[in-house]
Amino acid sequence: MKENTRALYDFLITNSSVITDSWMDLRFKKAGSHYSLDASPDIAERIKKQNMTYVRVIADSLLQSEEEMRKSVIEWTNQTAPDRANSDTSLSDVAGQLRNFRRVYWEYIQLFTETSPIDVNLKQWFQWEKNINMTFDFIFESFSIVYMNVVKNRLVSQQAVIRELSAPIIPLSDHIGVLPLIGDIDTLRANCILESTLKQSVELGLQSLIIDLSGVPVIDKKVANQIFNVIASLRLIGIAATLTGIRPELAQTAVQLGIDFKETPTFGSLKQAIKTQLK
Repeated sequence: MKENTRALYDFLITNSSVITDSWMDLRFKKAGSHYSLDASPDIAERIKKQNMTYVRVIADSLLQSEEEMRKSVIEWTNQTAPDRANSDTSLSDVAGQLRNFRRVYWEYIQLFTETSPIDVNLKQWFQWEKNINMTFDFIFESFSIVYMNVVKNRLVSQQAVIRELSAPIIPLSDHIGVLPLIGDIDTLRANCILESTLKQSVELGLQSLIIDLSGVPVIDKKVANQIFNVIASLRLIGIAATLTGIRPELAQTAVQLGIDFKETPTFGSLKQAIKTQLK
């Protein structure tokens, strides 16, 4: 039985390029996907090389223990999955290509059993099936984990940049800055504004910060409380805050919510606040 398995292994390795070509012949056009029929020659060549290694990883599982197989698979997915995740290739596209490749792989195993002079009994066949399909399943499991981690880390980085840009402080002088808030502010964004504002104010060496609310359409109690948390936090690090752009409807809402502006200088417009501060 070991000789038969070695013969199958040699057949798969020898035909790795042919197996890969048969799989790539099943491609179709799909915008942005690395698997697309009209992908650039460089991408197509990279896909082909990766898949030839893929053929070997699966073939190796015939001769490996389960632990050795998992180690080989993880090494391959750590190299390949980030490549797919950093393109426009979706995970569902990867799953579809894996399904196609599994079918092609088994067709070549069938070809081996039909053309090889060796006798393959049912027990041998089921052992191959167990090893190879277990490897295929673990490949997709491992690939999915690496792929999603790459996507998740990229989203976290993008969100950090967006949060930073959503609360930019504009320096007016060496010690005075303006924080123009625009758009809806939910609790999550309010927390980000608190963190970003304190960080930027310290880095800029500000003594006074004008917070302009003229671009904020709605302020509820939670958001109002967060804004005053910003003001209180700035006060603790020696930075005086000023509010501007509080429209009549916002002022009315603030009164209804019981928000007290007594300790915070307020101005009707940003222009008035800047003029006063610069004096």
